[in-house]
Amino acid sequence: MSFSDYIAICAAPFEEYSTVFWRIFSRLPIPLALFWGILTLPVSAPAASAIIDYDLDLRLHPEQHRVAGQVILTSREQPLIPPLRLDGAAMVESIEIDGRPAAFTFQNGRLWWPQPAGTITVRYHAVFNDPLPAETLGVEDPSFGVRAAILPQGAFLAEGVAWFPQSLTQRGRHRLRLTAPDGLVAVTAGELMSLETRDGDTVSLWRNDFPLAGLALAAGRYQLSRASLDDIQLLTFLSAENAGLAPGYLAAMRRHLEFYRELIGPYPFAKFAVVENFLPTGYGLPSWTLLGNSVIRLPFILDTSLPHEIVHSWWGNAVEVDYAHGNWAEGLTTYLSDYLLKETGQAAEALAYRQKILRDYAALVNASNDFALREFSGRMARYQQAVGYGKAAMVFHMLRKQIGEEAFWGGLRQLAAEGLGRQLGWPDLARIFARAAGQDLHPFFRQWVEQPGAPQLLLDQVQLERSGEGWVTSGVLSQSTPPYRLDVPLRLTAADGGTITHTLSLSGPRMPFRFTSAARPTRLDVDPAGDLFRRLAPDEVPPTINDLTTPQRPLVIVASGQRPLVDAARILLKGLRWEGSDFVDEADLDHTDFAGRDLLLLGWPQRTELRPPLPTGLAIGGAQAKSWQLDGEQLTGDALFTVVARRQERQGARALLLARTPAAAHAVAAKISHYGRYSLLLFEAGRNLIKSTWEAESSPLTFRFPKEN
Repeated sequence: MSFSDYIAICAAPFEEYSTVFWRIFSRLPIPLALFWGILTLPVSAPAASAIIDYDLDLRLHPEQHRVAGQVILTSREQPLIPPLRLDGAAMVESIEIDGRPAAFTFQNGRLWWPQPAGTITVRYHAVFNDPLPAETLGVEDPSFGVRAAILPQGAFLAEGVAWFPQSLTQRGRHRLRLTAPDGLVAVTAGELMSLETRDGDTVSLWRNDFPLAGLALAAGRYQLSRASLDDIQLLTFLSAENAGLAPGYLAAMRRHLEFYRELIGPYPFAKFAVVENFLPTGYGLPSWTLLGNSVIRLPFILDTSLPHEIVHSWWGNAVEVDYAHGNWAEGLTTYLSDYLLKETGQAAEALAYRQKILRDYAALVNASNDFALREFSGRMARYQQAVGYGKAAMVFHMLRKQIGEEAFWGGLRQLAAEGLGRQLGWPDLARIFARAAGQDLHPFFRQWVEQPGAPQLLLDQVQLERSGEGWVTSGVLSQSTPPYRLDVPLRLTAADGGTITHTLSLSGPRMPFRFTSAARPTRLDVDPAGDLFRRLAPDEVPPTINDLTTPQRPLVIVASGQRPLVDAARILLKGLRWEGSDFVDEADLDHTDFAGRDLLLLGWPQRTELRPPLPTGLAIGGAQAKSWQLDGEQLTGDALFTVVARRQERQGARALLLARTPAAAHAVAAKISHYGRYSLLLFEAGRNLIKSTWEAESSPLTFRFPKEN
């Protein structure tokens, strides 16, 4: 399949649910368990002789939230050294060393025995019953705090949880035989060997030959659908409610795997499976992805989130992350899936995605929360995603521009081959890409990975002079400190539409430039294609819903007659993380009460001094403000939400919710916070009709020359 054919299939427009995307794109690598206070020890990839063989024969007791059985650990090349780690809530019943009963101690999640052994058999049971959240709206933790739960409707045991006895330092191959009540199917890493029902039980048998430090497990009342790609199993485990989606998922899995195998290299696992979860999660795990039952039905998932999780099969799973040197896998996966599918043949969409990254960074990241990429481990808040996903994706884009196509894609294939089964950090990536490019890339990685922030550029002192038969354009390009080493494109546009591009190598605080052109320029643009990661100037950032997610003394103004909207507004505020906001009726409000505060207006105020200036093209009028127009066209939806102003020095952000009925407001209240990149949303019966972003006011990196007298 050609790249252009693949892009044509994948890049159809889709509904934007950015918060859902964060959950979809969020993975659950072992070190993320640190956020839960679970002890996890990152280790270097062991030699093949250090690999342990695990034989797990376990039974789930969902009504008791319990797993029980025995695990046999065998090390053929060197003895097993105590201790093993096992969740502290477990009860160890007995152990055998090389077939003989042995004494042991089990305390604080560590299992000790007297002497090294070749084989250890551990019989144990454990209860896992993390409470499910009553409400997920506004929760930033992509796991919702559920690390291990065995329930009648299913189970989820995270790979960072020692739900079976395992080595602290050695990876393992696994054979898992899991018995559960009839209809409860288990899924884990590796190849599905058999699935059968006997004596009222369902028995799932899996074999994983790829050395892993841990296993995740899911179980549910699934219907299994199968396909294959060469010797790769393609599987879906879906509920009866969603089983009809299986053919579409299997076809999409085949399409994406064919493409990425050609781009990156051989697929590293025996299968890829899409598995349904009882929580709205989106985990990328070795050889499978675990998607929430509400997420899995979203139509755009097949060609947005699914390829993202497939790319994680290489980055983060087969090639693991050395978290001591920063998580690079999220940025690379984002670049190769979310961004790349928009690029070829769709330059406008690719530019819009790069602009989205810059706008998210400008809206969500500031001097108080910014950090270097080498410090990123995982996303637990939106500003972390703007750096660890967005900025990192742009770093790979700039790297590709600097070293060229052949070196970039060749470096990726080297990375996939050399890193297989190993933990790599940013320094390893710098080394591999430098070798592929034949150039020193340490300065590049030092400024983009080792230091926080982004350069801010300014175009100044631009002049135009006639010189003989041509024209001379001069000026100064400056940047914020600390200065970056940048190759900055400058594009001159002439009256006839012709363009000339010059590249300015900027390494200090400022650099004068002087260009000659035959035709008289009408416009000068700095970085017109948006290929550089930089901090946008305030005028370049339109107001969006993201501006509301870091509230500053938020206040809700209830317009006259709009009290019925308050209940819906409380749901909206939870998604925006505005809990605890003050509510005040417009009749009771003094103008000085909201100076410098973020405001949400429920309804259109009757007091004109409370009405914010509306962006060009938006008009509100009619009886009780029920007439809405955009660019001269009447809007027929039943609920409208818009952000009309960004936070400034003496003024907070300004947003407006209008609804024709309280029911219309309720239908959209929980959805609005998912559209972070947009400025205006229009809904009808809870379905989005319009989503758009206001145009930026201006840019200090664009200069329009006055017309010639």
